[in-house]
Amino acid sequence: MLIIVSLGSFLSTLAMNQILPLLPFIMQEYGVSKDKISLYSGLAYAGSTLMMALFAPIWGILADKYGRKKMLLRASLGMGLCLLVSVFLKTAESFIILRFIMGFFSGFNSACIALIAVSAPKDEVNYSLAKLSSSQITGSLLGPLFGGVLMHFFDFRVQFAISGFLLISIFLLILFFVKEEFSPIKKEEKISLDRNLYFFVIILCIASFLVQYSQTFIGPIIGLFVSNLVENKELATGFCFSLAGIASAIFAPRLSKLAKIYGEINLILISVFCLLICLILHYFTCNNYVLFCITRFITGISFCSIMPSIYSLIRKNIPKQINSRIFGINQSFFGIGAFLGSLSGGYFYNIYEAKVFFICSAFMFVCLLLIYFYKKTKS
Repeated sequence: MLIIVSLGSFLSTLAMNQILPLLPFIMQEYGVSKDKISLYSGLAYAGSTLMMALFAPIWGILADKYGRKKMLLRASLGMGLCLLVSVFLKTAESFIILRFIMGFFSGFNSACIALIAVSAPKDEVNYSLAKLSSSQITGSLLGPLFGGVLMHFFDFRVQFAISGFLLISIFLLILFFVKEEFSPIKKEEKISLDRNLYFFVIILCIASFLVQYSQTFIGPIIGLFVSNLVENKELATGFCFSLAGIASAIFAPRLSKLAKIYGEINLILISVFCLLICLILHYFTCNNYVLFCITRFITGISFCSIMPSIYSLIRKNIPKQINSRIFGINQSFFGIGAFLGSLSGGYFYNIYEAKVFFICSAFMFVCLLLIYFYKKTKS
């Protein structure tokens, strides 16, 4: 099951994120004026993430009630059909609207996390979630490389067609090869969280928000930096952006083992601190393509252990009967972070250009303080 679900998670994030840093170039192809490209790019990405944030808790509740597999089937089929429809769109406005609709069908990754968290043996939860998270991160960050190659040689609509067929293939894989032993909560069973657990969930959700905010803040505008440094901007942007994914694929399973030694909270603290340093380094390396690529690779190492540690903490501390809804709420904060990050990144780039990396670093500093003080209150 872990192999199939991880493969599905990898392919879905690959399909959904291959256009992220290429959005400015897609908007150019749609005929958007130069002064509105960054705004339209932010809206195109933010549309799906906003809808994901709004509906993720609802899908989580339905997953606890009807099963996680059904949520995987719903999400993969719905998003796949939306991508196939996008092949025939002619304007940037219609593309943005479809991205909102696609966000409504989201929730694939949170259902994957809940399914593996509940199904994996307790002593293998960290490793299983790290493998799954590695697949998600790798797909999301290798996606731009895949998209950059396709856009370099073909019309961008080819990306949409391939992504749509990938998601339809995931639907078939889940339908025929994933088996779930699901027992819905009985009406007489009432699962509730005490005050400490509520505080625990809120802290982790805010941390997820801030981490995702920092990643999507710079995601849509990386192409704008790279296009000033090299000629083959689409291919170079995809490669640069995807280096973080390559690093995550290599290091995520290895770093997950450190959680057993140092604990998830300590691992999150170390990772967030390293991510903060990497965000600052972006400012000093954005005028040199090679150094910028190296910074992206190190960023991937810093980022890859944060979300698996958060998922593992939720799995260990939350009753399994309501795991899906808590993962859904966490995914909602994750989506809000992506929505606000992509919008504000494009907006602030027009005002401050490279100084946006310091703005982004400030949010990571807040995340570091938040986790640190939470750890102090627990000790």
